Amino acid sequence: MNQDMIIIDGSSNEGGGQMFRSALALSVLFQKQFKITNIRSNRPNPGINNQLLNQITLITKIIKSEVEGLKLGSEEFQFRPLQKFLPQDIICPAQTAQSITLILQSLLPISINAQKQVSITIHGGTYLNHCPTIQAWSTIFLPIINQMGLKCNVKVLKDGYYPQGGGLIQAVLEPVQNTLNQLIKKEFTKINKLNCTYLLGSPSDTQIFDQQIVDELKQYAENGQLIINSEIKIVNSKKFKKCYGISLVSHSNLNSYDYTIINDSDKTIEETLANVIGNTKSQLEQQTCFDDHHQDQLLLLMALAKGKSEILVSKPSTHTESLKYVIQKFLPECLIEFEKTNIKDNYIISVQGVGYMFE
Repeated sequence: MNQDMIIIDGSSNEGGGQMFRSALALSVLFQKQFKITNIRSNRPNPGINNQLLNQITLITKIIKSEVEGLKLGSEEFQFRPLQKFLPQDIICPAQTAQSITLILQSLLPISINAQKQVSITIHGGTYLNHCPTIQAWSTIFLPIINQMGLKCNVKVLKDGYYPQGGGLIQAVLEPVQNTLNQLIKKEFTKINKLNCTYLLGSPSDTQIFDQQIVDELKQYAENGQLIINSEIKIVNSKKFKKCYGISLVSHSNLNSYDYTIINDSDKTIEETLANVIGNTKSQLEQQTCFDDHHQDQLLLLMALAKGKSEILVSKPSTHTESLKYVIQKFLPECLIEFEKTNIKDNYIISVQGVGYMFE
């Protein structure tokens, strides 16, 4: 397993699991073997954690491959794909609150190569800390990749929360026709609509909080007018008796943004909402086309697309820097540039895609 081995330093930049997931996807798509060292070395508990172990194990079950170092706590791992993805429906069980969206991130680039419809059933958590929520995925990420020619429909059958999980989704991926389209998003427009999900320990009247959100954010709205649609989801947890979190997504005519906060410990609605509104204001002040959570999620697909993609963001995140590093290990011909603009110190991320042919 040493011939033409790509070596990845897992401690580079952000040094998290996103590097690992992207390396696996690129390895399968381009049939290149890799070795990753210093896995999650920047984390309090370095090495392969339970969530990564489940994701890698799932991929090794659906992709014939040779692996070394696939165990909990391992800080070094080698992977050699022996085939590409063969058309099949995928079922991913879970006993804990593994992130459903992170599993989708792992499977999406691999399984769209099937050239037939693929159904994916995943058990786990839909609203977890430090992970994209299923609401953000469904209302922001999926519409964007649909523009790129990647059609994925997700149906939430049951929500899942930390620590017990219990969520269930079904995703259906349609085959990509030849290549992915380039993505151009460089124009900021003011918001006009909000979707808010209160994740609470018990039922509560949230109308006053809806009004507070509108009052504090209408300065960023088109003509000072904002529509808000809200809902309450009850989280049955001994740890979160007050407020598990608040998921707020804003929309403009061209762009959408995620400002979700999932609490580490039980907090009041008021405390959580203050953090959400503060986060939202700081993001909207930047006048970009993406929130900080989505720029890195798109980088891999932009690298696979045909043509030059350009998106307007605030300063590239450490996740984005890490992905650039991994992508260029596998695809040195893929030019990825971060160009600073003269407006609010924002950046244009440009990616000259390799035009990967899905077949």
